[in-house]
Amino acid sequence: MYFFAFVDAADTVFGPEHEVEDLLVVAYKLSQKEGGFAGLDLTVKNPRVGLLAAGRKQWLLMSWRDDANPTAGAELMFRGRLVGIPTDLLGNQVTLQFDAKPPGYDATKQALAETLKVEPYWDPMFLRPEARDDPDAVIEAMTVRYHIDRVDHSVTVSDMLTGEDGLVDFAANFVKDSMSISIGQPPLRRVSMEATVTWDQAAAGTLDITPVLLKAFQDAGSGTKYAIKSLTGDGLMKKWPAEDGSIGGGWKWGACNILRSDGTALPEDFHQVLLNNATASFPVWAMKPTLIAAYDVSRPKTEVLTFTLEADCQALLADAGDDEILGVKISGSADEPVDAANTDNPGGAMPIGDVRRRAYFPTARGLRSLGYAIALARGNILERSRAIEIGFTVPFRDGKDVTLRQNARCADPRIPGGEAVGKIVGYEMNGVARSHTVTVTIGCTVGKGNTVTTVPGNPVYAEEGILEPGIQAYTGRTVMPIAGEVTYEDFSTVQPVDDGVNFFDLRPFDMVPSLIVYNPLPTQQAVVGAFKPDIAAAVDALNQVFTRFDGDLKKLTVGRDDPPFLTLYPITVSQLMVPKTIDLEAA
Repeated sequence: MYFFAFVDAADTVFGPEHEVEDLLVVAYKLSQKEGGFAGLDLTVKNPRVGLLAAGRKQWLLMSWRDDANPTAGAELMFRGRLVGIPTDLLGNQVTLQFDAKPPGYDATKQALAETLKVEPYWDPMFLRPEARDDPDAVIEAMTVRYHIDRVDHSVTVSDMLTGEDGLVDFAANFVKDSMSISIGQPPLRRVSMEATVTWDQAAAGTLDITPVLLKAFQDAGSGTKYAIKSLTGDGLMKKWPAEDGSIGGGWKWGACNILRSDGTALPEDFHQVLLNNATASFPVWAMKPTLIAAYDVSRPKTEVLTFTLEADCQALLADAGDDEILGVKISGSADEPVDAANTDNPGGAMPIGDVRRRAYFPTARGLRSLGYAIALARGNILERSRAIEIGFTVPFRDGKDVTLRQNARCADPRIPGGEAVGKIVGYEMNGVARSHTVTVTIGCTVGKGNTVTTVPGNPVYAEEGILEPGIQAYTGRTVMPIAGEVTYEDFSTVQPVDDGVNFFDLRPFDMVPSLIVYNPLPTQQAVVGAFKPDIAAAVDALNQVFTRFDGDLKKLTVGRDDPPFLTLYPITVSQLMVPKTIDLEAA
């Protein structure tokens, strides 16, 4: 026996007082499809009253009591609000529509979505700012749909393949003529993914290139490990680089200085020149230099990660070339503060972490982005893998408790393989007169039911166990971002395409490709010696060969005509293992 009771919105506790018939119901249809609210259509005798009038109760409880077991009490089947009234109010019968949308549904759904922002199914970097709090965007890479209970209105998510509330085994207990088998869209065979990440590599600091200068002077015979020497030291000191002086290529001079190495006002060393009847002495300046280069640069970097994920599915078409291939492109900025705030980044953390990095995807955070890209491709494939829908009708008692959080099994010789299991994607309860039935629709996956395992690979840089974790690379090693379903090959040996500058470890001899000393001490001594008879001519000649140096600092800026810092990561992924819940290849 069925009961239909109008209640207030706040009346949420079902009791014997609700076992009444506030409407004279001729027929009903209670249905729900995946991702939607349960709806109840009641065909009733025209009450000829304003059902939406102020003060009237607009919530309805539908319950059922098993006449074969009346002592068990009534079971609540549906709770919903009146949303549709008939337009033809003159008929003897009218249809009323109710849905099980809970009050505050949007806020509840939003709160649930916040709990679903977990890796590898969530990466805000690849979503537009306005979509990062969109509950539907949150589950885009997940194989779930929102589920609203038709009775208590609880909002949860349910997997599209595996029901959280178990399996309902109908076996062959259904109306034989009610069975229908339909083929939806062919399953996706491949998803081609392209993930592009950009950021501005930025760094500022100083580099002490004094060791390069000292070595150049020492190699030229014009100094030691600690000092440089010249017969024209006074001029060299006066023209020493000044702080903030421009160098070019992203460089300028830092806090440079040069001091007499002995700290006295007069030189202690002299170059002696013997004349015809006298000796001329030229002071040898010994100086301790400090040469600091400063940099403050920002360089655009781009990384493009690509892979093709292929489904391990049964053949559904005679010509495999007719299978659809989906292309997916996602992009984001690694230096946008989209990650959770922390002590160092109260306004939000950047996925790149430190903008001095040379690469993003090989980092731990970058691997999360790869996992998200794989999950997004996986979700598209698995949703489409439910290519077979089977519908069947069962007696009301057998189907009254079905929900969209369950799987169902049916058995029949007409089904390939004799049976099928699938996620319940829809149900419809119908009642008229003494006929009460439930039609169940299940979505069956056409995978092959295989699994995949990881491969440890071979260490590249040293024997296993020698290097610290995170340093070693492996050839042939595979990583499994989603257990049992898919793997990808280690790509840590792929080097960034850039100028090779490592801002975490700038070394003076790497950053100064060349430094030449002109007119070092030996050259000056030779020039002075060539003018022995004429001291005035020697002095004049010395002034023409003053000591100076010139060098190149590695360019840090990226010009319009320079090759872009673009790194490609072609990732090798395994097939995606898809469950087999119907055997289309059965003999």
